[in-house]
Amino acid sequence: MPSQSAPAFLAHVAHNLRRLRGAAGLSQKALAQASGVSLRMIGGIENGATSVSTSTLDRIGVALGASLTDLVADPAQERSSTIDRLGWQGERGGEGVLRTSVVARREVETWEWTLQPGERYQAGADPKGWHVQVIVVEGCLSLQLADGEHELRAQAMLFDSAQAHAFANRGEGRLRFYRITIC
Repeated sequence: MPSQSAPAFLAHVAHNLRRLRGAAGLSQKALAQASGVSLRMIGGIENGATSVSTSTLDRIGVALGASLTDLVADPAQERSSTIDRLGWQGERGGEGVLRTSVVARREVETWEWTLQPGERYQAGADPKGWHVQVIVVEGCLSLQLADGEHELRAQAMLFDSAQAHAFANRGEGRLRFYRITIC
């Protein structure tokens, strides 16, 4: 999946922070006090000149009543659960990419699954608004959804789980994956 360059990421954060702070009726100083983030840092973020950690953005988000996604999303695109925004870049090529985000209303459940070759689990539709994220760590998951079958190897996928879905191991080896249900 493509990730976005750091300058574009910082420009999105700057735009969104100015917009959300303005909508909340807060000055930079008031936001700094409410979030525990320095006034200098708030100004640097809003100018797009300062790189910022997700923990700092989380503190700002709490003060604004906004999610991390609200702060990092491309303001020119429609809101989606798929984000794909570069949030950190290491000096040796490492990176931290925010892939997905959804609002949880009640809870988040993390399940670890193991399916042996030929095993299949059929799940019913969850209530409207629920999502499932699967993260494959070993083998190949055949994820069966209304729009077709998705083969996942060492990757993650987020989907609307208000539809019948199934997990199957069509391979010859063990399949291990995490299923994260977001209610």
